[in-house]
Amino acid sequence: PEDKPDFDDAAPLQGVSYAMFGLGNNTYEQFNHHARVVDQRMLTLGAARIGERGEGDDDADIEEDFARWKEATLPLIRKYLGSSTPLQSGDDSAAAALPEPTWKILEMDAKKVWTKGEFYEEDAEPVTSFDARHPYLAPVSAAIELTPNADRHTLHIEVDLAGSGMRYESGDHIGVYPTNAEEEVDLLLGALRLLDKADTPIAVRAIDPFAAQQSLFPVDTTTYRAAFRHYLEITGSVPRAQIKSLVEPFARSAAARSFLGPLAADKDAHAAVVTAGCLSLARLINAVHQVEQQAGVSAEEQLLLPVETAFELCPRLQARLYSISSSGKVNPERPSITAVVLQYDAKAEGAPTAKMGARRCGVATNYLLGAVRYLRGDRAETLAPDHQALRAGCLLSESPSLPGAADASVVETVHDGKDHTLQSFTLQPAPGSACDNGQRALSLPVFIRRSLFRLPADPSTPIIMIGPGTGLAPMRGFIQERAQLARERGAGREMGTALLFFGARTEAKDYMYREELEAHFSEIQKVAPQSQIITAFSRDQPQKIYVQHRLAEHAELVYQTLLCGQQKLGGPPRAHVYVCGDAKSMAKDVSKALASLIAEREGVAEDVASKWVSEMRRLSRYQEDVWS
Repeated sequence: PEDKPDFDDAAPLQGVSYAMFGLGNNTYEQFNHHARVVDQRMLTLGAARIGERGEGDDDADIEEDFARWKEATLPLIRKYLGSSTPLQSGDDSAAAALPEPTWKILEMDAKKVWTKGEFYEEDAEPVTSFDARHPYLAPVSAAIELTPNADRHTLHIEVDLAGSGMRYESGDHIGVYPTNAEEEVDLLLGALRLLDKADTPIAVRAIDPFAAQQSLFPVDTTTYRAAFRHYLEITGSVPRAQIKSLVEPFARSAAARSFLGPLAADKDAHAAVVTAGCLSLARLINAVHQVEQQAGVSAEEQLLLPVETAFELCPRLQARLYSISSSGKVNPERPSITAVVLQYDAKAEGAPTAKMGARRCGVATNYLLGAVRYLRGDRAETLAPDHQALRAGCLLSESPSLPGAADASVVETVHDGKDHTLQSFTLQPAPGSACDNGQRALSLPVFIRRSLFRLPADPSTPIIMIGPGTGLAPMRGFIQERAQLARERGAGREMGTALLFFGARTEAKDYMYREELEAHFSEIQKVAPQSQIITAFSRDQPQKIYVQHRLAEHAELVYQTLLCGQQKLGGPPRAHVYVCGDAKSMAKDVSKALASLIAEREGVAEDVASKWVSEMRRLSRYQEDVWS
């Protein structure tokens, strides 16, 4: 440029400095690839990086990765900008400084209060197009347990999209907004000493009048209880950086500071206590209170976290995405979800005994289990609304103490025959139904997210599907579609072979959709005779067998399917491979098993075969829908 006579065409970014932190998950093949490419390109063009490039790993602890990078990089940025480094947390003046709030809470006597988890106000302009910000309240048309005799709950749920204008294709995802369990809500309300005014109407506004987001919630006025129930993530572990910046400054007693200090400063201590124990904000506060009580600290001097800070600590409650387990061509208005209900016992070192015990429950899958329980007729009571209907709805709970108890977190926990904790949920019956008249109906807030996980356009292309457990979900949609196509084409027109590798714990208890799958494959085999289901039941014999072992056992069949009519591959196969399920172990082992059998039968080195598999990925012939 004329105004920059020293401009270097070979290094146009000379004089530009930047810092970089990438986001990724090491279970994926191209971990932090985008950050690495952009970083290298900027350096090549003459820019100067400040500090090291950070790489966050969502499979481990991405918050901790960011905290370590920030602690190392921010002083360098301050030095570059010519500003002084703030006092360290050990300095008295820094310890005395409290974080400035982002939000202010206005308690009010409002005429209209939104307490049912609304995403937009009823008197606003009608929504005609539904998406993640404007989900559709879809009636639940089916809700059953697929494996009633297994030691886990596996659910099948269908919703009705009729009238919404939404459509989906096989391989797409459905997003579901869950509701937090009443026990978790009251646990946090109690820790913040809000139980006595949990149903007070509030508005939460930004303190900065120029902030891009002026209201924390999608509705103008709600309540403390509704905010924690519907709008905020309240069960996740508190990141170390947030303990340091938002919790520790409010510790008034020496006992609280001695407990929180190592969790804020030492990543190993945080991992052993907070991460391993899955200490949510409520559990962390209660742990501090227990330490303070043991040290004789009075209630008045114990940790009291401002509600504004709690709102800042808890991110917005996110929708959970599920691979749709039905075909958009076979059931265009009734997508289905197939999910295993998540529960486990946390193991923490050095933490006080947590209120409500060690059991941790997945937010969304236990909410979906609540929907199944409600629709099958489990115990539920209509809440008597007050004059503002602040607690209207239906309380699903196996505890006879509810809804009368003031604090659901102290009510004795109820377990079912699978030793599964049965949480309580406040549900909103669908219009025209009620929980106490035998006509129960329920709707879920959902939206459709498009995916690239797609069947080949040409039905003569062979497909190999590997879907253990609920990884079967998208494969079920593919199989429904191929079976319908087989019926339409008739026996005179051949289709590509379809192989399904399905794995579960036991054949007798965990083989979901068995009769349906066998019926579909009997149709597919009429036009693709080599098509078949190959199973791996890991606990039906002394030595555990998984889908990757079955791939090796059926190597010749898999190879012939990959050949797609060729004599030799000589490069990436034209067949399509689909993998769905665990990214950490299964997906990697399947990729290795496939490369190994290709290498053996093609007479090439395994690294060559691995490159062919990578090329399949690039060509969208090897697709993964995996999670860690």
